Amino acid sequence: MIDTREELVLALREAAEIEHGLMIQYLFPALTMKKHLSEGLTGPQQRLAREWEGVILRVAVEEMGHLATVSNLLAAVGAGPHLSRPNFPQQVGYYPFAFDLVPFSDEALYRMLVFELPQGHALPDPPARPQEASAFDAVAPDELEYTFVGELYEQIRQGFASLDERTLFIGPPEAQIDDDWSVELDVRRVVDRAGAFAAIDDIVRDGEGTPADRRGSHYARFLDVRKEYADAGHFAAARDVVPNPQTRDLRGAGPGTVLTHPDALRTAELFNAVYEVVLLLLAQFFALGGGTRAKQAVRSAAARLMSTAIRPIAEVLTEMPAGDPADPRRAGPPFELYSDVALSPFPAARWTFVLERLAAIVAEAVELGDRTPRLSAVGETIGFVRRSLVEVAP
Repeated sequence: MIDTREELVLALREAAEIEHGLMIQYLFPALTMKKHLSEGLTGPQQRLAREWEGVILRVAVEEMGHLATVSNLLAAVGAGPHLSRPNFPQQVGYYPFAFDLVPFSDEALYRMLVFELPQGHALPDPPARPQEASAFDAVAPDELEYTFVGELYEQIRQGFASLDERTLFIGPPEAQIDDDWSVELDVRRVVDRAGAFAAIDDIVRDGEGTPADRRGSHYARFLDVRKEYADAGHFAAARDVVPNPQTRDLRGAGPGTVLTHPDALRTAELFNAVYEVVLLLLAQFFALGGGTRAKQAVRSAAARLMSTAIRPIAEVLTEMPAGDPADPRRAGPPFELYSDVALSPFPAARWTFVLERLAAIVAEAVELGDRTPRLSAVGETIGFVRRSLVEVAP
């Protein structure tokens, strides 16, 4: 039972890692979808692939909103945002279910349904193809015991109910994130127990729906996509992207597919660098005072990098060889973190870290653009983002 602030913060940090991990596990298959008729799709198949990609991307955006809401819950009780997470794959032991990056397939859809499974529902029918290293029955960590995401949030809700409201909500309201982004995140602000309950209920309702109505929930949308995919004959809707792409062997992560093609490896490292900077900007957003020009610039920079850098670099990777050019398998975005996402304790130094990283990213994107022109355009956009931050940095 959660009955101290420390236990509540621990549970919320685990929830943040799960929302972060789910968001990426939804982004990855969506980004692997084939786009062109030249990739072997018929016209009707191309339309279906685009529709399914759109559904999954919208759910991923909603998971981003859940991560922001969990960050608000942390801020409300006086803790900072938690944006670090274990690298992929996490097959057993870290959570009570496996975390893997797999391209769009019936396997990927099955995993999505398990993640969003409403309490009391039976597991969906597994894919026809035997699964490798499925860990949905793994033992939960000692600190928290739960099988599905909704059970973790029920424990968090009970924690907010058991602690003294008068002393629990000590965080400054201006430290919280809001909905004023370039994408609609549906973020809940939290200043009291009722707000915490509403935020938690909103997250669970988005994922599972309610017993009376599952329509529109993540579970229902994924169920519809899986049925449509089966009705369409399970055609090859995704590029042949390797599972769990990695740039190197990382401590704490299970074995994945290490990228060896030189262009793919450098592009994947570029992707990871942009991803890390986005997380640093989000952490800095929470650390800045409310309503300042700098905070608005940081918010705008993070949102722009997500839409104009993360997605195009990922799509470029899915067109590159993972290793030997004769091998048909393609690379993919690794979403790797080489270290914890942590802000410097010195406010001025935070800007230096971000601006230095962005300068290195721009230089690398421009150099890679000599071989992949789309990356040059991405580099120009990132350069513009960096200049916007220079204008407000102390």
